[in-house]
Amino acid sequence: MSIELRGGVRASLHNDQLGLIDGWLRSIRDLAYEYREHLEQLPTEEERVDRLCELNVIQQVANVSHTSIVQNAWHRGQSLSVHGCIYGIKDGLWKNLNVTVSGLDQLPPQYRLSPLGGCC
Repeated sequence: MSIELRGGVRASLHNDQLGLIDGWLRSIRDLAYEYREHLEQLPTEEERVDRLCELNVIQQVANVSHTSIVQNAWHRGQSLSVHGCIYGIKDGLWKNLNVTVSGLDQLPPQYRLSPLGGCC
């Protein structure tokens, strides 16, 4: 996650306006609100920003898994996994968030798309 996006995540915790990027940060603001009690339990702002970045990656794994392009690959029997990890700016390490979606059976029923006509 870039330094700029971390700044956007930090701004999302405080409802700060950043300009044109505010529309892109909407989903992160929604996550901050949804997990506000969890985030408030963390002792430092840095830990809250880091955790919100992780929650965003986890949400994006779900979002990518819900797309028709990914689901059509699964319908065709292609092996495809969407895996969540995050790069630590402070330590330079990749952190595995232990969230992987590898097939339709892992999706909530309301997000499972039917195969495209003649697709599979």
